[in-house]
Amino acid sequence: MLNNNVYYHGIIRKTVIAFGRLFSNIYIDRKQDDSVEGDTVQRLQIPIAYAPKEKWLVRLEQDPSLEQHTYISLPRMSFEILSYNYDAVRKVNKMNKIVCRQEGAATTIFTPVPYNVNIALYVLTKTQEDGLQIIEQILPYFTPDYTLSINAIPDMNIIQDVPINLDDISVSDEYDGDFQTRRFVTHTLNFTLKVNLFGPESSNGMILQSEANLGTTNPIKPEIEYVANGDPNTGDITEQWNFDL
Repeated sequence: MLNNNVYYHGIIRKTVIAFGRLFSNIYIDRKQDDSVEGDTVQRLQIPIAYAPKEKWLVRLEQDPSLEQHTYISLPRMSFEILSYNYDAVRKVNKMNKIVCRQEGAATTIFTPVPYNVNIALYVLTKTQEDGLQIIEQILPYFTPDYTLSINAIPDMNIIQDVPINLDDISVSDEYDGDFQTRRFVTHTLNFTLKVNLFGPESSNGMILQSEANLGTTNPIKPEIEYVANGDPNTGDITEQWNFDL
């Protein structure tokens, strides 16, 4: 087995949740005369959920009579994880350790392993205007990256900065057939999240006392005794020398 200790830091889960919260406060305005300068008659908050784009499209296609009120709930957003890729560019020495000292004990963990998590954000709207309002509230924050912070390992006080890169944007206007055919405008934003994954933690007791016996003539009875005591809270060291010459 790779490791006998069961561990789970939830770093990917925390990162995905933080990614979704970035887009949880987006609104669009309905204008009275459908112009940018018109008076706002309605303001809608765009819901967001973790779900594949195909899930919403299937629900829309399977409700032709609008009895489930799925279509009128547009616009909405969804996102999903597409893939994981090892990032060799951010690789560091894997034998380095991070040490956290607490209450007379030291918790250590090896340096993290860099991975890129690819996530797609879908913006589903009925009209192009709704899609443009949502897109313009997202793009100015990515130039082309944005950095968020997560509490990766609370026990060791490890706060991790996760850069989010906006790779590309594509738009699809799914409208075929007669005038009664529904129209779906889908904007797809592909992001890359640069995540660091940590292995298991290990705890070791701290060395609070060190003793050294020195001698030149009698190996059984040392001539010099040295004792050092350390305070883990302050870092102070008290020394004691005993000479038997």
